[in-house]
Amino acid sequence: SPGADATAAAAALSASAPAGAVGAAFEMGPKPVLLNNPAGWSNVSRFTALALAKLANLERKVERSSAAALGRALRRVEQRHLREAFTTLHRHSSLDTFIHARGQAEDMLQKLHSLVHSFDVEVDNLVENIVQSTLEEDDTASTYGRAAA
Repeated sequence: SPGADATAAAAALSASAPAGAVGAAFEMGPKPVLLNNPAGWSNVSRFTALALAKLANLERKVERSSAAALGRALRRVEQRHLREAFTTLHRHSSLDTFIHARGQAEDMLQKLHSLVHSFDVEVDNLVENIVQSTLEEDDTASTYGRAAA
């Protein structure tokens, strides 16, 4: 029985206590806790249970706060990765837009170059024809001028 165990423990403690002591006592705070009766042991076990409950509660609080801190850290890392991904996406989007615009500009320049080249060939032929006709007119005029002279 718990009472008999407590009494036996109290007897063992009182046997080891100094000769002038009335009962075994532990100084805990302002009032001594007497361990030679079941109520003293009950108080010690109740105090131990309360202390362990507080310790377990503190452990749970620390665990929850640690988990919350870890969650916040993970959320910050996730947000940083998301910002970096959007920045990369924007950069690639701008690069794709630039490449597309450059391709269109190169196509337009190629068309313009072929248009200028065809116009240049046509104009060269036209100028050549005009020069030839002018030279022929000069030749005919000079032949008529020699014949008349």
